[in-house]
Amino acid sequence: MGEPEQPTPWTLPTPGSEGAYTAGDRVREFIALAGRPVTPGEIAVQALGIAGCPDPVALRLAGDIVAADARLAWDGDLIADAAGAHDLAPLATTTFCIVDLETTGGAPGSSGITEIGAVRVEGLRVTERFSTLVDPGHPIPSHITGITGIDDAMVRGQPVIEVALPAFIAFAREDVLVAHNAPFDLRFLNYERLRLRDGYFTQPWLDTLVLARRLLNGVVPRHDLATLARWAGAAIQPAHRALADAEATALVLVALIGRLTDGAATTLDEAMSIGQPGGLRRSRGGGEAAAA
Repeated sequence: MGEPEQPTPWTLPTPGSEGAYTAGDRVREFIALAGRPVTPGEIAVQALGIAGCPDPVALRLAGDIVAADARLAWDGDLIADAAGAHDLAPLATTTFCIVDLETTGGAPGSSGITEIGAVRVEGLRVTERFSTLVDPGHPIPSHITGITGIDDAMVRGQPVIEVALPAFIAFAREDVLVAHNAPFDLRFLNYERLRLRDGYFTQPWLDTLVLARRLLNGVVPRHDLATLARWAGAAIQPAHRALADAEATALVLVALIGRLTDGAATTLDEAMSIGQPGGLRRSRGGGEAAAA
């Protein structure tokens, strides 16, 4: 569904693993829920609970945590999960899993997933599809049904998230995850995966909304999925249903990659520097400019 663009924050779930719950654990979970590398200031506030922390102190605290936990790594001035390191593979040979969710609202925890749709793109072609309705365990608001067409009767008897999410995880494998307004989908997916005590998604990811804003500035009047699908000449139009929207997003991604590479063997690392919130634009010459 991909709306709203800035979902309401929520409380991190408590891990179920035995042993000490370290600052590194809190930072890794915050990175997973944010769906991107994070700043030392964000770590101080969101992971350590220190409001108004001066930047030098936040930097020192973050440095201590990274130095003490091999699972974390610096990504420029940001802190990232070391397992989600950038990839130098050419985009044309990268395997992507494009995912879309329908939900009962905008906040993980108080809202639930009602549908998961995904497609795999290999060699810039759609090769596999995944789709399931999900019983959220509570009534679907009428205004959401008005948007998606998914009502309580449709999800009754469908898999609950404890069944649907593992099936999606198996489908996604370690593919690069892609979504339109990706933080929305990743926050829901990581929230539920953490709640089920199954870790979280650590693979690289791209956001077609951010890619479009940075690559198509002035080319299209809006950057919503329907407008971009028309720009890409997609035969499948978004319909606020997970599989259709994932397929449309996949076709938009392929078109954006064509514009991004322009015949060059651009790497996933370079695409990630553009296609994630807070990422840096990179010129053809390898220089960097401020993010849009």
